Amino acid sequence: MLLRAFEVENGLACNCVCPGCRKPLNAANGGQKVIPHFRHAQSEDCISGYKDGVRRAAVALIAEQRRLMLPGYSRQVTAMTTSGHTLLRDVTFQPTAITVEAVERFVDLGEVVAHAALTAFGRQLLVRIKVSARAEYERCQRLARIFSSSVEIDLSGLSLEQINDPVMFEWAVLSDPNTRSWIRSLRGEMLEQRAAKDLAVEVIAHNAQWEQERSRLQAIENERREKQEAEASARAIALAAHRKAQLAAAETQRVAGIPTKDDREERQRREELIVGQTLRASQEWGGKAVECSACYILSPPGTQFCLYCANETSTMSLIFVPSDVMTTIHFRMRSSAKPDRSLRMAPTLLVQPEPFTMD
Repeated sequence: MLLRAFEVENGLACNCVCPGCRKPLNAANGGQKVIPHFRHAQSEDCISGYKDGVRRAAVALIAEQRRLMLPGYSRQVTAMTTSGHTLLRDVTFQPTAITVEAVERFVDLGEVVAHAALTAFGRQLLVRIKVSARAEYERCQRLARIFSSSVEIDLSGLSLEQINDPVMFEWAVLSDPNTRSWIRSLRGEMLEQRAAKDLAVEVIAHNAQWEQERSRLQAIENERREKQEAEASARAIALAAHRKAQLAAAETQRVAGIPTKDDREERQRREELIVGQTLRASQEWGGKAVECSACYILSPPGTQFCLYCANETSTMSLIFVPSDVMTTIHFRMRSSAKPDRSLRMAPTLLVQPEPFTMD
């Protein structure tokens, strides 16, 4: 029979023995400042008495009360899709109070001892009582290999005062959710397996949807690339034809004796060519033109390539020329950087713009 120190007579008159080494104990329960406790009647190197006593008291309490609060369960099942997306499913259940039908104490299971083997609802539940702070990983692993649900009740954090308090000790052993955890839960494993099957179905659906979307995007990309290649090919053909026409126009101008240079300095000449085409756009093209990004000389609207320079990287941008440009163009151009940039990016013009004269 397991008794606390304050429940027996003081001293050796308690007639108690250590549950570990089976040697006589002395009950120290007459002090005013020290919590009642047992000590060996003679100095003994006994390290298991306290742990065995607490553990046996806990098992006895379970056997007497025939009830136990099981811990809650919380796990997360994951699955990876082909696209690298992680699907999650939470597997949880709340702490559950059970009524115990039968209790076997300290059952030798071969590799490990179950401090209690409970029968509830026709199923077996193995219990280990942890008393010291030392980790019991190996023992828990051995229990986990047995095909039965198993629980650890951790009493290592209880003080001697709490152990001596029947109400607090009963709460810690039978009900406190903070002192218990699953070593193995067959119910939890079953729920995880169901969740894994559900996730496998979701993965298949997700992969099929992703494959369909990938095919759609690939088709769009292929179409875009084919369009770009066709546009590039058409542009190359058009540019080759344009260069041929430019060379023909340049040859015509050469035969006609149209000079590519005159007595004016290069910047002044280029400035006047830009001004002349700007005025032509205002007067002859309805205020619309396209501007070459290299030489800045305007061409009629709708022109794909610059009619005058041969810069391979130039682009043509649509611009609008105001009708009153003739009153300000010369002043603006003298402070503009366009003539200098034009000479830098297109130092030579293949074709000279026709001179523009105001009517």
